[in-house]
Amino acid sequence: MRTFTVLVFYILFSGQLLAHSAMCKEVVLTGYPDLPPVSWGDYQSTHGAASDLLTEILEEEGIRVINDYFGGPNRVTHKLRQGIIHINPAMTYQQKYLNEVYHIYPPIYTQSYMVVTRRDDQRDIRHWPDMKDLKGVAPRNVRFSKAFEQYADDHLSIVKTFHAQQGLKMLNVGRVDYAIYPQIQGDLFVSLLDLEGKLEKMPVELSPFDLYIAVSKALGCTLPVNQISEKLVNRQESGYADKVLNDSLYKWMGFSLEKRKSSMR
Repeated sequence: MRTFTVLVFYILFSGQLLAHSAMCKEVVLTGYPDLPPVSWGDYQSTHGAASDLLTEILEEEGIRVINDYFGGPNRVTHKLRQGIIHINPAMTYQQKYLNEVYHIYPPIYTQSYMVVTRRDDQRDIRHWPDMKDLKGVAPRNVRFSKAFEQYADDHLSIVKTFHAQQGLKMLNVGRVDYAIYPQIQGDLFVSLLDLEGKLEKMPVELSPFDLYIAVSKALGCTLPVNQISEKLVNRQESGYADKVLNDSLYKWMGFSLEKRKSSMR
């Protein structure tokens, strides 16, 4: 409730700051390149469900979107704070940046995770310490919450794979004890690899985190924040946002496969 109050206040305060500026006609959008299928990059543009969803909403409001690519998360955040990037479509709420960035409510997506083990192992992983003496695997580009990332660095052994599906294959043949995947990725890969009867999800929570549309306060023009928020809520409640997320996952899968073929030539 406190976060909601802060966000609402911040949106209103930001609106007052920009009350006398012109409505935006054009914005530069760049997202993190390593949050597929919510946000990912191909070294030219930002892709993903968040950018697709927000671009559609902004264009309905008559705002032209320039989609660009600026590199890794730290670089994207730095350029957003400077105003070189106007909007990051999927960014965690970070209070330390509130002097330079504001967030639009509600969250555009929530990043959640699944921990999977082999069913024949009969493991019982319910809390983070249950993974301490085990070997885990996760996709190379996965990003966890700050709390779990710190815990994993201090206490866990998690190898990262370059190809997203590789971790489940390693788990299936017993090279690791558990695999961690973003929920929607993991469900798809388990199905594609025909492993539904061989793997089991564990009831352990890995600190899911909300992702918000983040706007640079150096934008210099006014966004229709209320309209963006209302349209986002409508798309989420109707199930359309979930459809965009699912479509984005298949697009990212296609990109990953093409990238793999190119690297093998």
